[in-house]
Amino acid sequence: MSHYPTDIEEFQNALLGLKGITGIESGVENLEPIDTEMLGYSACAHLPHAALLRTGGGLEQEVLIQFEIAFDYSPESLQSVEFLAWWVRDCARSGTKVQLRPFALPPETPLGRQLGTTLKWHMDLFIDGVEESLEPALEEVRRLRHSLETAIRLYDIPLKDQ
Repeated sequence: MSHYPTDIEEFQNALLGLKGITGIESGVENLEPIDTEMLGYSACAHLPHAALLRTGGGLEQEVLIQFEIAFDYSPESLQSVEFLAWWVRDCARSGTKVQLRPFALPPETPLGRQLGTTLKWHMDLFIDGVEESLEPALEEVRRLRHSLETAIRLYDIPLKDQ
């Protein structure tokens, strides 16, 4: 049984249906208390630094829903990531505050070289006006899932079960 709300889980499942996508983790972050000084801390490494630097930190009543997407480096996974890159850009052009960005860990650590093994993609969804309930954010995730499923059907994007 998933520990995610139903809307998040259904969106994750839609993404996981794409060929080469091997895993998805999600999280919700209240951005309102985040300021630019905090971005240097390792606990904030997953945050979209450039976006937060442009606004001087999180905005009032703003949350970030982040989907971390892992893939298998196959040609099919690259096609799925390319499709997602287009789809996210198209959603952003239509007014949704969403972006897709690469995320990786340092090339070397005291435990050895990890270059070539840590690349993932972060889909960042910014939602304002979140006061007492996450319902506005979950509503936006529902809308995105419908959009994604429509685009997959419309462009005949290959799925794992095909």
